[in-house]
Amino acid sequence: MWRRLVPAITGSGHRALAFDLMGFGKSDKPNPDLHDFPHHARIVSGYIESLGLRNLILILHDWGGPLAMQYVIRHPQNVAGLVIMNTFLTADYRLPPQVAAKITPATIKESSLHPENIPESAMEAYWAPFPDDEAKKAYQAFPRMFPDSPTHPSFKPMKEIEQGLSRLKVPTLMIWGIGKSPPTYAERISKMIPNAKLTQVKAGHFVPEDAPDEVEKLILGFFSDNLL
Repeated sequence: MWRRLVPAITGSGHRALAFDLMGFGKSDKPNPDLHDFPHHARIVSGYIESLGLRNLILILHDWGGPLAMQYVIRHPQNVAGLVIMNTFLTADYRLPPQVAAKITPATIKESSLHPENIPESAMEAYWAPFPDDEAKKAYQAFPRMFPDSPTHPSFKPMKEIEQGLSRLKVPTLMIWGIGKSPPTYAERISKMIPNAKLTQVKAGHFVPEDAPDEVEKLILGFFSDNLL
């Protein structure tokens, strides 16, 4: 997803690191029972701390949003900027079961407004980590991570994030694909984060794939405008 954005970011003088969540890309694919919010969030925080990363600009999408935002809420002094794309940051967010059941890597292209921007070679790379039913349990586990009650393992950390948004004091750009869904949720989140700038893009959920040139321009402009 970040293959076109990383060169643009490094070309602007920044170091860019792209992180594969556990079970995805070239990351390990352990027991599917390990797929819960606390475990994933610990991995993200541990990655940041183990590399000694400081003065971070985090670019977040989908589940990368809440899993990294827990770190942001707890360590705001180490975050210089945020770019947030089509994600969920509140405990009341729900994914309809009929939608969740159909999620596969194929969704990336199927949900796009501009599928011509996503070559078959990219789709082959998305499918490559999931050669069998056991590997596919990784992406199949994520829909079950949405909290559906106060006792769900994701509810408490999602609530922590939701309540912490109003305390953020870092430059924040929201890039939201609204091609197949209204901007209602994005507008809600933008009002919860002080001084967040929301830009709506004619794209599907996977914005960096669907509108790569626009995303690159917006992010580099955000860096420049905020002296990041």
